[in-house]
Amino acid sequence: MGCSVSQLHDAASSAGDAAQPLFFHPLSHGSKVLLDESCSVAERAGTFHDGIVFTQRPVRLQERVTLKILKKEAPWHGGLRVGFTATDPSKMEPALLPPFVCPDLVLQGETWAAVLPDECGEEGTVLSFWVDRRGRLFYRRNQKARDVLLLKGVAVAARLWAVIDVYGCTKAVQLLDPTWPRGGTCELIPASRLSPPATRRAPACRDYLYLPGGPAEECAICLSHEASARLHPCGHASFCHCCAQKVFRSNAQCPMCRQQIQDILQASPEA
Repeated sequence: MGCSVSQLHDAASSAGDAAQPLFFHPLSHGSKVLLDESCSVAERAGTFHDGIVFTQRPVRLQERVTLKILKKEAPWHGGLRVGFTATDPSKMEPALLPPFVCPDLVLQGETWAAVLPDECGEEGTVLSFWVDRRGRLFYRRNQKARDVLLLKGVAVAARLWAVIDVYGCTKAVQLLDPTWPRGGTCELIPASRLSPPATRRAPACRDYLYLPGGPAEECAICLSHEASARLHPCGHASFCHCCAQKVFRSNAQCPMCRQQIQDILQASPEA
């Protein structure tokens, strides 16, 4: 798993801090889940089950959890399942997680989840889901105007963590910050092609690292401006100055490695 020690500390210390960005819980997930270095991409390795993931912090009522479908896997059937749980993932034993969120985890109590329609599993689909103050779980696909009701009866008096089951033909998903236009795909790059410092700083799941945004010359956040900024001290240089400043003002954490940003520098041509 590619999450750093600082990320594990952040996950524990920010469990009740809804101002923190959402990423996948670095420790509590299904046995077939691989996480990227930022814990924002979850991919299921092999088979079609054991792909349960949670957010690292509770989600507010009406707060939208936004996902992008990165990969499908043709041999399997069935698709993504989403919902909420009142059980703190930090207190779960990963080895005891069931293979499916529906019906297994739901039947254990304090979890409410439902299966999304097949069209939500197409590669490139962006969808949001949330729970309202009446305990109703809704989703919206590709920012269309119509909100679709999935289920009722979520216990809104409890703290709720989002739960996603990367199931069946859904192979990989990415958590997006809905306030940033991060519409690009994640490129799967062999770690051998990365510089040694980056590989040492964030060892990848298996032999790979995910780098959002694709080509280095394009900002990984807005996908429209040149990547001209370099974050100090981590050295990641996949962002334009405008987006880098927005990240710095927001939480001062690198979106790729979560390391604290101390300064924003001009990216060198070879960065």
